[in-house]
Amino acid sequence: MKKLAYILFIFTVFYTNACAQASKSYSITHIVNKTIDKGEYVDDKRIDKKDKITTSHLIYLLSPKKDSVAFYKFTDAKLSEKKVPDLYTLTKRENILLLTSKNESYTNQLKIVFNDKDMSVLVGDKDVFYLDSPYYTYLQKNVGKDLNIPDLIDFLEDFLTGYNLDDLKYISSYEKYKHKDFKILKGYMESYRTQASDYLDKWNLKFLYNDAGIQKYMLKESTEGDQEIEKKIISADKGFFTYAKHVNIESRLITDSKILIHPDKNIYDEKVTSLQTGLGKETRYEIKQISYKTFPTKVFRLNSASIAKIISSK
Repeated sequence: MKKLAYILFIFTVFYTNACAQASKSYSITHIVNKTIDKGEYVDDKRIDKKDKITTSHLIYLLSPKKDSVAFYKFTDAKLSEKKVPDLYTLTKRENILLLTSKNESYTNQLKIVFNDKDMSVLVGDKDVFYLDSPYYTYLQKNVGKDLNIPDLIDFLEDFLTGYNLDDLKYISSYEKYKHKDFKILKGYMESYRTQASDYLDKWNLKFLYNDAGIQKYMLKESTEGDQEIEKKIISADKGFFTYAKHVNIESRLITDSKILIHPDKNIYDEKVTSLQTGLGKETRYEIKQISYKTFPTKVFRLNSASIAKIISSK
């Protein structure tokens, strides 16, 4: 019954949008990623012997305004894995935006509020980002008025995991990479610890940019001096940006990533090393994009046949 209600909810959302924008079509973005599992290590010695390679198909349906996204993910083309998509919708009531994330088992809502007085954006209840004038003006129009989800994902790029939006990183608009005057100046965040729910961490965000206006450094540091996220640019060449990102989650999970981005080609590749400190176990893997395709569609929900056709297309 719960699954049926969720399917009806998806149908209602997309049918409403389709009727309101009948002269336009939806778009499908189909991304094929190859994941190379490099295995597990203890004391820098590999436990298993062979690399494991899997292929993932990511399918995103975007509404004409890009205020709604349906997301399907299939590993090694197993269509039986998931026929009902995750649904993301960005709506506005008065001056408050709500990004609703919904799947068969949960619903999350993220509040977003623009403040013209100090050119800041409130995300959730406590997180605040302060922007320069060009970037604030752009986001206020494209996200605050036009409800553009890819632009919101681009804005929150470094913090998507904390907002449970990591699945959308591949459809970022990458606009802040294309405009040297789009800058986040500083920020402030709050969060409770997962293993000590009464302990509140307060975080300051620091952003630095190079002469081309590209972010070269980002630091999320607590008022007590703990560093949760540190991101540094390694190189910027021929449209490619390479970053090193270090994430330390409460000293339990430490992740080091090398991220390769090409905004104009919509490339997002990464090499990851993840350490579970309690187990002393390290996991290594790589994710490489094989293909990225976008094409129009008039449907707002995919059946098994249409999914199979997309996955098998060359």
